[in-house]
Amino acid sequence: MLRQEQLLRLCAARDALREVAGSEITIDDVARAAAMSRFHFVRQFKAVFGVTPVRYRTRARLERARHLLTHSDQTITDVCMAVGFSSLGSFSTLFTRRFGQSPSQLRAALQASPEHTPPTCMELLQAAWLHKSQKSRSDVAVSSDTT
Repeated sequence: MLRQEQLLRLCAARDALREVAGSEITIDDVARAAAMSRFHFVRQFKAVFGVTPVRYRTRARLERARHLLTHSDQTITDVCMAVGFSSLGSFSTLFTRRFGQSPSQLRAALQASPEHTPPTCMELLQAAWLHKSQKSRSDVAVSSDTT
């Protein structure tokens, strides 16, 4: 069972691993910052988050790469380096395994259908607000019909 302070340190470690700019920090550095040995840190991290710290960092980098590929004009090589990978081949292999298509296939699909961009946060909030607003209006209409 984890104490609250240990959980907070693990959450801070997770945040540090998610940071792309901090790609040069090692798992040993993160474990030390969490006041744990490397092996205890890896076990605790996996128990809490369901994945090892290395795999978590890789997934975070790949998610960031996907975001950059869909929302910027950077080359695939620039994105690869920007998210902390040093080998374009391993980056492409891991990206394909994670998302089911290579970075170049993702780019080609986006260029083929530019109108199919993911919704922005504001668009999602507006849609949720409209849905809630319409639902509450229909609830009012139903309750006034029954009175």
